[in-house]
Amino acid sequence: MEIGDAAAFLSGWVLGALGGLVPGLHSNTIISALSSSGFDDQAISMMIIALLPAHMALSYIPSIFFGVPDPSAVMVMLPGQRMVREGQGLLALKAALASCLLATLSCVMLFPLTLGIYPIVYPILRPHMGYFLLGFSLIFLMRSRNPLMSGLVFGIAGILGQYSLNSGVPDPFLPLFCGLFAISAIASYKPGAIPDQKDLPLDIGIIAFIAIGILLGMFADLIPGVGSPSQVATFATMIFPLETIGYIATVCSISVSQAIFSLSTSASIGKSRIGGTAMLSGHMVIGDNLLILLALFMVGMALAAMIVYLIRKKVAKLAGLDFSKMNLVLAAYLFCLTAFIDGTGGILILALASVLGWATIKLGVERTNLMGAIIVPTLLLLFAIFP
Repeated sequence: MEIGDAAAFLSGWVLGALGGLVPGLHSNTIISALSSSGFDDQAISMMIIALLPAHMALSYIPSIFFGVPDPSAVMVMLPGQRMVREGQGLLALKAALASCLLATLSCVMLFPLTLGIYPIVYPILRPHMGYFLLGFSLIFLMRSRNPLMSGLVFGIAGILGQYSLNSGVPDPFLPLFCGLFAISAIASYKPGAIPDQKDLPLDIGIIAFIAIGILLGMFADLIPGVGSPSQVATFATMIFPLETIGYIATVCSISVSQAIFSLSTSASIGKSRIGGTAMLSGHMVIGDNLLILLALFMVGMALAAMIVYLIRKKVAKLAGLDFSKMNLVLAAYLFCLTAFIDGTGGILILALASVLGWATIKLGVERTNLMGAIIVPTLLLLFAIFP
């Protein structure tokens, strides 16, 4: 790697790390800005492959300790915040980091295998995906505490998600997820005593959940319309008994698996399910640069995990603060960010999503039912009901 490439890689990594710490700022938004920044294709490619793992690892800090999720970390937020209230926020963070590291290494080792599997499996699975997804959705609703109310929330969230994805706003996930999960949580926030966060050791049993996440992410890259790790994790709960730590490990592993294997789908079947990979393919031929891309992703993830691990105790101290005033600042920030990126259309989606998320909390319905916002549009897409 030349000096210019190394500088571009480091710059992209810093941008990704800072972006991961900023609540609600998706990596695709940063990459879109880079793509129109005037840098040459080689420099932008180096920035993107560094930005992706850095943003992924750092985004778990606000998702766990502040409750403001990146779309890819929505499902980490729910068990993560429960663990913070139990004094186990550090354990949740370490589970996320360990999962990212082990999943990265495992996915790189499995990568050559997927180059041969994807072209065979993709044509077989694609025609039947809608039926699998519909069946899983029905099972998911029937297993909830209140199937009728859960179905209502699931359906309304689906309508809102369909509207958001077809509203024409630049980043439909930003107001959708910030409203459903962040603003609604802020509106329901009640100050309470948060215990000191204990630096507990991880159990080796986490490896099984990492393996599950890797496999789910590997095959999720083949499914049209399924691009969110949170969406995949929602269906994982129907098949596997995921407890809190296992849930976090699975979601984080899915994120890594999807990101890495999206390079494989791009090279083998010409499909890029991850926005960052799709934009990367516009600046370089991914199939001709797989070795360097995989190596750089591993370096970026290792660096991010190491830094987060070193500062983990300082981050954990923030969990004990009274966020009453901080929440007002976060709400104002998310409103302004939505207005800047998505305009009045985004503000409308943010308001509707916030009301639905708040009502879900007040009704005592599991907030995982809000993932209907992306599951329903996926079903409509797979059955070709709506574009």
